Order: sequence, then structure tokens, then C-alpha cells
Amino acid sequence: MRFVLATLTLFLTLSSVFQWDPGPAPGVKIKNFLLYLLVMGLVFSYANGNRFKIQLPGMNVSFIVLIGYSILTYLAIVLFIDYPRYDMLTSAFDLKNRAVDYMLFFLVFFYGTRSEKDATFVLKCLLLSWVISHAVAVLDAFGYVQIGDIERRGDGRVQGAVGESNQYGAFVALTLPAAVAMAVASKGWRRWGWAAASALTAGTLLMTVSRGAFVATFVATVFGAYLFRRYLSLGKIFTWGLMTGSAMVVILLLVSLSFGDLLYERVVSGFSTKDLGSTSSGRTEIWTTAIEMMFQHPQTLLTGFGWNAYWVMPFRYSPHNYYLAQWFNLGLPGLICSVLLLVIPVRTALRSFAVAPNRLRIPLAGFVVATVAYATATFFVDLYVPWIYFWAYAGVSMRLAMIAREAEPQPVAVNQPVLAPQTGDPYGWIGAVRH
Repeated sequence: MRFVLATLTLFLTLSSVFQWDPGPAPGVKIKNFLLYLLVMGLVFSYANGNRFKIQLPGMNVSFIVLIGYSILTYLAIVLFIDYPRYDMLTSAFDLKNRAVDYMLFFLVFFYGTRSEKDATFVLKCLLLSWVISHAVAVLDAFGYVQIGDIERRGDGRVQGAVGESNQYGAFVALTLPAAVAMAVASKGWRRWGWAAASALTAGTLLMTVSRGAFVATFVATVFGAYLFRRYLSLGKIFTWGLMTGSAMVVILLLVSLSFGDLLYERVVSGFSTKDLGSTSSGRTEIWTTAIEMMFQHPQTLLTGFGWNAYWVMPFRYSPHNYYLAQWFNLGLPGLICSVLLLVIPVRTALRSFAVAPNRLRIPLAGFVVATVAYATATFFVDLYVPWIYFWAYAGVSMRLAMIAREAEPQPVAVNQPVLAPQTGDPYGWIGAVRH
């Protein structure tokens, strides 16, 4: 199973980076075909006697409610609401791709990895595929390769395999803590390999020149340092801080050779201006317009306008906020479920971290910091493709979290002689273990 999951990560990379994803039938890509094949394989496996245990019920319920409510609002638009520009077929495929498939990616990576060895192997394959996509984006940015959609956009920013700089920045912000955690957890030459991967990822993040991704990375770093402060000694902080700081200076200098003017214009000048609209690249105006429309129809604050309705409204731009987009389309139920789907895995990882053996703590900590970075970045952009990678990452990380809980040492039961209860001992606790 782990090799099939590794193959799925391979085709995720091929389809997003190299735009190569032929399918066995029209409209069916290889990665989707593999995904559905894995789902059927898991169902068949468990139906033939393998013990199946439902885990993380909170996430399952949140996913099901979100998908169910999305389908309900989609049907309401199709049957009862007249949105002139609403494309029924396109929205149906979008619902499958952006709701149903997300849950399936999580499930196959969660239930498809049943051992620590499998989960660790798939996690490394997944992260390695991300690093490869960043390497290709960097090579394309400097003109060494030409790969279609990943080329630099008109303003010079790297947009990578995702095809848009801000979305790509959020994806890279997700990658960086995960790669750093893998470097810390590894030993020998593998540590240096993952350290180089982390440096490449940091450079790629700078080349996106996405201020939202920069803010997300900073917030996640501070939040992670606070959460895991008990496990950080002054010596480790000094050593890793010095190494990281030196590496970042070198990376910044190298990136500045080609991106210095753009970094200064968007970051230094942008954050120093007093014009909030300019600093936010018009996001505040977009958010205000969307919220005003919701208040014009107060019932939509609870119900939303319906699945994918934002794009048939008279807006010129993307909502540039994942949470606002979910609220606008799906109302309060959609917003709550979307937030829970980010909160629950973080809470699960933190609870498992407390009882996990040392070898599993670093990957779990990396997942927590990466998710915080990703959740912060989505405040500044409405994402599409990167969610596939996130749910695959969440699935395998939650498996590690479950394994960590199972590895928690249990109290040793000591055989005691059975004694008859006495009047002064109504619960029969005579003969307790003597130390």
C-alpha cells in the first residue's frame, strides 16, 4: 500500500509541475484514478476481514457535514435559485474536486498507512515531491528550464507549480516547517540533505515575494516556539538560531541578486506605507464588498449564497481569503466546519506529541507549525490546488499521531492474590502493590 501511495505522490508532482497527467478516460486523470483505486482497495481490504476502527470522528463528521451542506446548497441553486452566470456542470465538478476529493485524499493517506514504517516512508516521499517541485520552479525562474505554467508571472514573481504566486507562497509556507522538521529528525548525510532542501524551500519562499506567506511563516515560527518552549534549551536555540540566521542571510543575498528590487518594493516599501489599501493589494476593499453584500441579504450570514456562488457575483477578483470565501458560499455551517478541519488535526497532533516517543515528536511538531503557517496564509488567499497536498500531509501525519498514542507506555498490571473483602475494606483493595 505504501508504494501505491508513493506512486500517487509521484503523479501529484508530475501533474502539477510538469503538466503531465494523462488519464485512462476523458476527464479522468491518473492521480484521480489512483485515488479512487486506493479507496476501492481500502474498502475491499477491510471488507475481507481486516479489522477496521473509525478514528478521528471529529474530522470525519466535519468533512461529511461540509460536503453534505455543499451538495445541499448546490442543489438549491440548481433547482430554486436563478444565478444567470452559474454553470451547473462546472460547479458540480468543482464540488467533487474541492470537497469530495479532499476528504478522499485524507482518508487514503490516513487509513492506507497502517504502520510507523509505512507512514514515515510516505511522508518522506510526499515532502521530497514538494522539494522537487520547488527546485523545478527555481530552475525555471532563472531560465535553466521552461515548464509552461510555472514560469515567472509578469511582475517577476515565481508562481511555481500552483500557477499563482500567492497560492504558491502558501504552499511553500506549508513545506518549510515540514522540511526543517525532517532535517532535525534525520541523522548523518540525510540531515544535510534535508537541510539543503529546507534552504531551497526558504529561497523559493522569498522568490514568491508573497507578503501573506512571509507573515504566515513568521506567525507560525513564533507560535511554534511558544508551544514547544519546554523542549528548547538555550543551547539548542543558540545553535539552531545561529545556523538558521546565517543560512537565511546567505539565501537572502543570493535571492536579492535577481529579486532585490521586487522584495524591496513589495515588502519594505509596502509595509512602511500608511496606505492600508496599498499594503493589502486591495484585499480590504474586496473583503468589504463581499461582507456588505452578505449584510444586504442577512440570511446569507447563516446560510451563505450557495456552493461556488462567489464567482457568479459581480466581483472582479478572487476573495483572497479562504475563510471569507467559505462563509460567503456556505454560511456559518461551512465556516465552522472549515475551521474545525484545521483545528482538529493540530489539537490531535499536540495531544499525541505529549505522549509520543522522541522519534515521532519532531514530525508531529513540524506538522503543527506547518498547519499554523498554512492556516495563516489562507487568510490572505483563497486556495485551490495546494489543498490536495495539505490533506495528504494531514492524513499521514494523523496516522503518526495515532501510532504515537498506541506507543504510549501503559501501566504494568501486577498479579495480585484475590482476597475476600473485609468490613473495613469494602472495595477489596487489600494487598496493594508495595514499593
